[in-house]
Amino acid sequence: MIDTNDGAFLSFEVTEEQEGMPLVSYLRSAFGMSRAMIRRLRKDASVKADGIPVPMRHRLRRGERITLHVPPGLMSNVEPEPLPLAIYYEDPHLLVVEKPAGQLVHPAHSEFRGTLANGVAYHLLAQGEPSTAGPVTRLDRNTSGLVLFAKHPHAHHRLNQAIARGGLDRHYLGIVEGQPERDEGTIDAPIVKAGETSSERRVAPEGQRAITHYRVVRRFAPSDACQDGAALVEFSLVTGRTHQIRVHAAHLGHPLIGDPLYGNPREDLIGRQALHAHRLDLTHPIDGTPLTVESPLPDDLSRLVERLAGEQPRHGRRC
Repeated sequence: MIDTNDGAFLSFEVTEEQEGMPLVSYLRSAFGMSRAMIRRLRKDASVKADGIPVPMRHRLRRGERITLHVPPGLMSNVEPEPLPLAIYYEDPHLLVVEKPAGQLVHPAHSEFRGTLANGVAYHLLAQGEPSTAGPVTRLDRNTSGLVLFAKHPHAHHRLNQAIARGGLDRHYLGIVEGQPERDEGTIDAPIVKAGETSSERRVAPEGQRAITHYRVVRRFAPSDACQDGAALVEFSLVTGRTHQIRVHAAHLGHPLIGDPLYGNPREDLIGRQALHAHRLDLTHPIDGTPLTVESPLPDDLSRLVERLAGEQPRHGRRC
């Protein structure tokens, strides 16, 4: 049985089948624990049997309770800050939070306050949990939607493994300029930095491979808002390059509405790129159960959909 108690990130009672196994072997085989994590646990004496610290070579005894605590050296250095959080899922190992457009996921450059990670750190401390959460998925500042946090390094390691083998599916909803020719397809186009000092990316043969699946959800006729019409598109990431969906949508010939870097700013329609991370599909990193978390379109994208759907077909300006 897997549970948590006394601030442990992992706790279980030894069964008859496990009796006699070296603890280190069981942690590797049953939980896929990384060698790096095992080294840290060994170094900081963070493993206990019935409340008493034990070495990794400890042989399991039936009925004893094993608890694993996060080593002090792995505590997050993000400053806790009381910020509003829209929590869509939480358990002892994972946290899924919706990030509003305009907010950073974690501190970067000269911005150390006001990020999603600052709010998550405060939320955990307020619940009496150690502040060790780290983001597993990331979003651009002006992309809204779901961000997955791992509450401890072991869960983070397992989720990174899942991403590497394609076991964590990230789905986005975006509103693009014009009408994609096909209802669905795959964009397989490598992405590279456009310049040493720029955050912009571009498709180029020398770039890293990047793959995005897309599916047109709804089409909008040409109107005063968009001369060539528009479309609501679901994008699914296979890889996770910086700005991948934004770059691939532009490469397809249909940039996201409002994207100032790869399309056209449209302050009259929306004040940012029309992109929202709306669904995560994954296998739980600890108990192996399937997990799906969804969030609806935020208000600004919902208003844009309503406007595009409600306008009469006309010869208007390009998006």
